[in-house]
Amino acid sequence: MATQYERGHAKNVANLLKFNQHIATLGLTYNPANTIITATALATLHTTANTLLTNVNLAYNSWKKATNDREIAFLPLDKLSTQLLGALQSTSASTQTVNDMVSLVRKLRGDGKLTKGDAGITEDQVQAIPNPTPAPEAVVTISNSQRSFDNKLQHFSKIILLLQSVPSYAPNEVPFQVASLQTLFNNLTLLNNAANVSYANLKAARIARNLTFYAADTGMLDRIRKAKSYIKSLFGASSQQFAAAKDIKFFRVVSKKKAK
Repeated sequence: MATQYERGHAKNVANLLKFNQHIATLGLTYNPANTIITATALATLHTTANTLLTNVNLAYNSWKKATNDREIAFLPLDKLSTQLLGALQSTSASTQTVNDMVSLVRKLRGDGKLTKGDAGITEDQVQAIPNPTPAPEAVVTISNSQRSFDNKLQHFSKIILLLQSVPSYAPNEVPFQVASLQTLFNNLTLLNNAANVSYANLKAARIARNLTFYAADTGMLDRIRKAKSYIKSLFGASSQQFAAAKDIKFFRVVSKKKAK
């Protein structure tokens, strides 16, 4: 489900189309000297903004799938690590080796299972407000649990190396065999890398959108503000034309300082 944060961006794109439609009703009278607020320039801006919004949505869906795939694949690790400990304890491994294994299993398990909420980023809700008053940008963070996927891989790798070093560790159960564990580790690494790459792509798509929507002077909000001022200069502050333009609201989701 889209957050209020994301809906704010979509509302801006929808309202830009409405604003352009209003400009079209003004005919040839709307003829600004500033080339970035001409009817043609604003029509191009709408096309670009719509594309950037779609890019973010596609990147977000890819990120969600990648993180869900990773989460599902990592969930059995806690149970598996305990089973591997039991398998090691059934061998002639030394007490010191078993103790090392116990320590690794505890580190891998951490505080418990990773939830779907912990596996992703969080975004503070931002109330949509009319321009040009700026609102704080939504904070995008990576949870500690998301970072712990790298740690789990590291601990799992050490578990595999430890089991590989024990001559008497030769289980008949295929899932417990070192070769199987190495294959699992490789698959988990691929899924973890895919999730991390998808997150980087999502951030890049959001940066491109934010620059076009909210950058100082050249961003959508500042360009619309200039266009509204131009309409006011043409028809007057109390005119119906300016009132109609002013009624089309835009929302500052990202501050100018952040949109650089």
